Amino acid sequence: MNSAHLIEMATRSVGISGAVMELALAWTVETRPYVSGTRGLARWAGLTSRVVRETAGPDGGHSEFKLLWTKTRGASSPTVEEREQMEIRFHSNTRTQGRSTSPKNLYSPLSPLGALALGEEMEKLMEGNAPLSARITARAQEVLANGMKTLSRLTELSRTNELGQILAALDPGLDLWSEIEGEKPRSVAVEPLGRRAWHLAVLCGLEDVVLSVADIEFLTGLSKRGAQALLARMGKANALLVVKVRQGRSIAYEIRWASNYRMSGDWYDDASLRDEIRKARGVRDREVQATSARRGTPAGFLAYRLSTASPKRDEYLAANPLPADADEAWVALVEAGDELALYEHLRAQEAQAGPVPKTPANCVVVTATATESPAVQPAQESLGRMAEFLELTNEEQQEALAAMRRRVTGVVPA
Repeated sequence: MNSAHLIEMATRSVGISGAVMELALAWTVETRPYVSGTRGLARWAGLTSRVVRETAGPDGGHSEFKLLWTKTRGASSPTVEEREQMEIRFHSNTRTQGRSTSPKNLYSPLSPLGALALGEEMEKLMEGNAPLSARITARAQEVLANGMKTLSRLTELSRTNELGQILAALDPGLDLWSEIEGEKPRSVAVEPLGRRAWHLAVLCGLEDVVLSVADIEFLTGLSKRGAQALLARMGKANALLVVKVRQGRSIAYEIRWASNYRMSGDWYDDASLRDEIRKARGVRDREVQATSARRGTPAGFLAYRLSTASPKRDEYLAANPLPADADEAWVALVEAGDELALYEHLRAQEAQAGPVPKTPANCVVVTATATESPAVQPAQESLGRMAEFLELTNEEQQEALAAMRRRVTGVVPA
């Protein structure tokens, strides 16, 4: 895994609240390049299929904030031949071989921050973003620089070493960072912090930090009220995560990412990092895939077209009405519109009919016996006349053609 890519996508999202979904997808495809498909991307990134489709760009194009390049948006179809999975990749601004270099002022590929001092002004750190201004405090710059130093060391997704554990904890699909729609599953042990908290944790490198509300506004792109709501949600979900501290006449907040969500932390609890929500979504995805596979068969597709599950059922029946002598049992099933009952009925008929013959010999219908002379077809009669014409001499052929022209034009010889 290329840590420079993690740094680039993180720094390009600084101060842009709308880029969080693109960042989650880019982070997922970078850390898990084998993931594809709308449902797969949604499950592993902790998003919904609708959000994935809205976030990804057009075929062969980029997303809104240029973090993603879409090879194909995919295609959904009942037939297997027409299906296509969505494939997206992180789009690096560096455009070098393998898209593997860091932003311009991150000097060394092995240590992307290179000789960048914590006190320096990082005007070009966020490629594609507005330069830092004087209103940004040195504290926020230091937190961001330290976070990027941590990301520069993340090269593998593993739980066998500390760096791999940090990257595993920053997986956007974990329960900790989920946005739960509907009732929270019973297996989820803690209250999720949400997607905005994940964005902040990535920029902080999952390090313990001290930030003011203004610093959080700059890093995440949220408004003052949004930053305050984020801190309140984080404190409500985990009482040990956010602590208010007074620095002179100002108020800041100590956010203890490492102490709570690193395995080496003082208050680490593995229950907060589980992926039970992702597993539940996987179960639903398998049900959807089974339904798609069934509808990809002739019997399953016809059952879907005739069932109430199809939005074009009435239109299809109007264009293809059932015959008057249709089987009563089949008519009753179509009126009920139960897709599974229609499918089982068709499959039973297929089983009763047996396999398709290997040769068409059994399907041939004899139209004439050997003792009967077959009727002469018009094409055979024309071939016979042509053979007779070719046997004539040249003069006879010319006379025959002249007679043909007279018949066609209606000219009577004088």
